[in-house]
Amino acid sequence: MQFSALRNIQTRHFGEFWEKVKEEFPSTRDMVPLPDVSELPSVELLLMPPLRRVFMISGDQRYVVQLQDTRFNLNWRKVDPADQYPRFDAVFGKFQHAWGLFAEFAELASLGNLIPDRYELTYVNHLDMKTDGFSRELETKVKMLKWEGIGASFLPSPVSVSGAWQFQMPDSKGIFAANLSHAKRPDGRDLLVLNISCAGPASSRYSMKEWFDTAHEWIVRGFTDLTTDEAHQVWGRIS
Repeated sequence: MQFSALRNIQTRHFGEFWEKVKEEFPSTRDMVPLPDVSELPSVELLLMPPLRRVFMISGDQRYVVQLQDTRFNLNWRKVDPADQYPRFDAVFGKFQHAWGLFAEFAELASLGNLIPDRYELTYVNHLDMKTDGFSRELETKVKMLKWEGIGASFLPSPVSVSGAWQFQMPDSKGIFAANLSHAKRPDGRDLLVLNISCAGPASSRYSMKEWFDTAHEWIVRGFTDLTTDEAHQVWGRIS
């Protein structure tokens, strides 16, 4: 979630909020702040450098709260290869709980009203390459996506690939986007990364939950539309 900047917030407030959640999120890490996203171009003159973004990490390392003066994010991440993706309701429930704690803290600390102005929901899918013949396997993986092939008679199999789709969500709720890219793991193994996300403005026409419910439906059904039945079997799609 992105929200209107809290003009009264200071670095110390991040530490004070962490004191309230450190049993669940016992470790922290400082990160570079993310730039704000605006529907319209804007320029802001800063008298002070921006505050850092703070990671607050759960004891099992799987959940991360990201906090900066204009953003509140919650992520689930895969730590062990055997980890199973949690259901949306479980992760969204944690997000709502953590956001509620921060909203309560902001009010008690007289930081001003928390006014959401943008929402985002993102799923990150890693498609590991199982063999050393990356070029040949890449061609197979790409065919699991409904991607128009080149059909070349001269060019060999590609050694890398990237692409993007964007679709308008209903009722001006934002954009559904799918982005495919080639990446490498720290151990040098190749993989494809498929990011599927919805992002759009907050509005008085719908609640936060209504927006996220719509985004979740679009991601689930959009993933189904963009991938083949073979892909669903490989990834063990349930619904």
